[in-house]
Amino acid sequence: MNVIERDVIIAGAGPAGAVCASYLAKAGMDVLLIDKNFFPRDKVCGDMVSERFVSHMDELECVEELDRISTCIRRIRLIGDGGKEAVVPFECYTTERKELDKLLIDTAGKWGAEILQGCRVEDVIKENEYVKGVKIAFCGREMKIRSKAVIGADGAYSRIARSTGVMKSDAFAVSSGLRAYFKNIKLDRNLGTEQYNTYGIVSYEDVIKPCCFKIVPVGRRGAADGICNVSVVTEGMDMCSEADMIHIFALWMKKNPSVAEMFEGAVQISPWKSGKLPYISQGIKQWGNGYMLVGDAASAMMPLYDDGLSAAADSARAAAYAIIRAAGLGDFSEFVLKEGYELTEKAPGISGRPLRNDELKAHLR
Repeated sequence: MNVIERDVIIAGAGPAGAVCASYLAKAGMDVLLIDKNFFPRDKVCGDMVSERFVSHMDELECVEELDRISTCIRRIRLIGDGGKEAVVPFECYTTERKELDKLLIDTAGKWGAEILQGCRVEDVIKENEYVKGVKIAFCGREMKIRSKAVIGADGAYSRIARSTGVMKSDAFAVSSGLRAYFKNIKLDRNLGTEQYNTYGIVSYEDVIKPCCFKIVPVGRRGAADGICNVSVVTEGMDMCSEADMIHIFALWMKKNPSVAEMFEGAVQISPWKSGKLPYISQGIKQWGNGYMLVGDAASAMMPLYDDGLSAAADSARAAAYAIIRAAGLGDFSEFVLKEGYELTEKAPGISGRPLRNDELKAHLR
């Protein structure tokens, strides 16, 4: 079995992993970023890139590239139960998740991170109660990669979280999501149909169960060509099948004829795809001797406060700085990693703030 050595291994090259790799590589650390998939790859997401996440991209010097592949939403049309509506100011970029992921992984490579795609993490290497690397399967071969620290950024079903024994699964601390892309959706010209001046729809309704519906134009031509991310989020994990959620979406359209009219002549250009979003209330332990967890692997999102991407990037930055600090001290113990993470969380410098569902809902009261 071949053995490779690196300063830091990051399992998972989605936003949390790629952002963490960029911060670490920018600081001069030898980083290996690995993922079982090949990029670009699709991932269920609302595709809304908030100001707080953009602040990380600004720090990593890739905002101009984001601007070129995105639409900029300037306002949200809110729809609530009983026909209540409001149009409120709100700014964010929107771009397809596969395009965002490619940009972030390219940025990590630009800063010097080594990227290994199509590589599956099988287990962690443990020595004297410390994680000292990972065991991987790559191109039909098994290998060991040793490191000073391992970061699990491999999503809600994290192999690193499972291998270290900290995985949790609380059905009531998870949301189920469903998403598809459509084109030729009829956007309201009065609310904007230009790349840097358009709008999205967010609706909160009790349809069988509490749900959030979103329709947002995405990508450079999203507003002009009516290319939209259409998504449904419901409370709880596995409490609705994919067919159930499609049915919920159809019921919501029936309750909102003005929205249904937008879909006349529209064409679905991707299949419905489901996913889950774990919340911080699961209480997953985010650090241990020689390892840390970030993003969905750490259940970093807080409902009604965070958007998932910003929470992932915040946790990635905090973990990166904790690792850099630990390297300086020559100590990757749980105590030092936890202390470094918490010091970074409290430090100033992250501008902007995430989409807050409770604030948007207030406009409908």
